[in-house]
Amino acid sequence: MRVDPEMQQLDRESYQIVGMICSEQVPDAEIDLRIDALRQQTMQFFDERPALFDETYGRRFQRLRTRFRPARGLFDSDSAR
Repeated sequence: MRVDPEMQQLDRESYQIVGMICSEQVPDAEIDLRIDALRQQTMQFFDERPALFDETYGRRFQRLRTRFRPARGLFDSDSAR
């Protein structure tokens, strides 16, 4: 089975973003930039399916952010007062 190099690049980039989300070392702004770049690449490669990014990557990234990057203030000691 032949896999397109463009598709391999999208997969590699998505795995890197997953790692960034799971890491506490990478700022949210940097993650947002990488996600936006992946969104653009996906739309260029699959221009006939504009919703593909959200169906494939966007939902995954959102679930991971919910799990690994909960909203600030949830665990803030000042918010309990």
